[in-house]
Amino acid sequence: MDLTGRLCEVSRDYITKKPMVKFLINEEPNGIEDLEYKDLKIKISKATKPRSLDANAYFHVLCNKLREKLNMSMSHMKNILITSYGQIEYLDEGVPLCCKINAPIRYVEELENAHLKFVRATDDGAYMYIVYRGSHTYDSREMHILLEGTIAECKDQGIETATPDELRKMEELWIKH
Repeated sequence: MDLTGRLCEVSRDYITKKPMVKFLINEEPNGIEDLEYKDLKIKISKATKPRSLDANAYFHVLCNKLREKLNMSMSHMKNILITSYGQIEYLDEGVPLCCKINAPIRYVEELENAHLKFVRATDDGAYMYIVYRGSHTYDSREMHILLEGTIAECKDQGIETATPDELRKMEELWIKH
């Protein structure tokens, strides 16, 4: 059950001395009564604004301009940008997700749905990679970082992008959505 809300109060149980937390929840928590006094796995995180579809579309437009200029595939260009300016995938423990596979770097660069950054070759001939999240999972702050890096790459290649003022206006619209 994923809910949004606000932390209202933290206190201690009089008998067990364990912390008790009270939330004001935005949605109707249907069926929550069935969970009362049962052991639960609870995860709490700060709410973030999701990235807008416009921001992701602009990223893909710039990515396409770069790939045309540099004469490479869209998959390869996206992988370069995401592994340069994107977000690493983390395990629950806060450890970066890595994978060891037999796929060489040239093969991995062309993958559409996996964004992997080469770390090192292993003694057994395999390859170690760090896994990056796809841009569709980014919040507005993460998308901003990806776009800033992509815009810088475009400018380095002489590709026209939105002016800082146009970009600021776009971001204001993205945040409103």
